[in-house]
Amino acid sequence: MNLRVFPTAQATAAAAAQAFAQAAREAVTAHGAFRVALSGGSTPKLMYRALRNLPQVPWKAVHIYFSDERSVGPDSPDSNYRLAHDELLTHVPIPEAQIHRLEGERRPLEDAARDYAARLPEQLDVVLLGMGEDGHTASLFPGTEALKATGRVAANWVPKLDTGRLTFTFPEINAARARWLLVTGAGKADVLRGVQAGEGDYPVARVQAPLWFLDEAAAANLGR
Repeated sequence: MNLRVFPTAQATAAAAAQAFAQAAREAVTAHGAFRVALSGGSTPKLMYRALRNLPQVPWKAVHIYFSDERSVGPDSPDSNYRLAHDELLTHVPIPEAQIHRLEGERRPLEDAARDYAARLPEQLDVVLLGMGEDGHTASLFPGTEALKATGRVAANWVPKLDTGRLTFTFPEINAARARWLLVTGAGKADVLRGVQAGEGDYPVARVQAPLWFLDEAAAANLGR
């Protein structure tokens, strides 16, 4: 595992923000734009707050996408888009046309998935992901149909939550130039140990060659 471990969740988020800024500058130099997929969660929220205060991020050339979304509208407090909007996007000069949200309020969700797949660039520079205590990433939950999806974006019914989600598929995630996993908290430590040991059937283990940003609590059970 390619690990970067920091003392606290706040330090982990700050390091990820610095990496985001560097990756953006490098991508803009290489091919004129930085195309990144964001995610929801408490650690990305901290990262967004750190990012909005960083200098030298080429925001005018940043294009924002989302790796998953709940089946809610953009004004819902449960929306991943709402989180990014409130914590980052309203604070930085990204052109509105370069922010591409997943339409979680659309029905059927399959139509929203199809249309979003058509809007994606040929290749994303970075897909930002988190991990749940059950080992899910994006909205690819254990035992769900989207684990087998072969397209770019899927509508995924999650029985344990009794709801549908929109999510990148593993082919889409693994086609990106880089995959970053931000994971913090002691509640994630056992799953991370299982992923490192190749034990269990955790969806996150199917993310290819990710860069892990961890705090000490999440990394406590790892061999380093």
